[in-house]
Amino acid sequence: MRVSSFAALAALFFASTAGCAGSRPDPSAKSSASAATEASDAGDADGGAASSEPPFAGSAAEATALISSAVDKKGSDIGACVREFRLRKNLARERVSVSFGIDMEGKLLGVTSKGKEDAELKSCVHKALEGATFPRSHAGVITVTKTYEELLQ
Repeated sequence: MRVSSFAALAALFFASTAGCAGSRPDPSAKSSASAATEASDAGDADGGAASSEPPFAGSAAEATALISSAVDKKGSDIGACVREFRLRKNLARERVSVSFGIDMEGKLLGVTSKGKEDAELKSCVHKALEGATFPRSHAGVITVTKTYEELLQ
């Protein structure tokens, strides 16, 4: 899935640069991704109160970027799950890949760990993502994979 996520982000980059050729952006206009980021940041500023409705992503690439951002915000909690998994399985520096499936309504469908299936890891990561705001979209189910690895100094 890493390749398709990269391809989606590359397509988003080229689409955004192609759309800017020859025209000046309206400084008062905001993309739905930046509006969603500002809305989630505003929710964080007022004690964590989130808006009642998740943001809407206009494309699969935008949805992927918003999902990735929401997962990254929970990175410390997910990292704790991965560290506990490594300790329990005696895999000190193993690379751990976790995939997240999000439906069209912005709901977390499930969590899977690639190659090293572990019910406790999936349950811990699923619990860590409770309260995360994922975008709604017309892109169908979107899967984002994050790889956690410990880098040696």
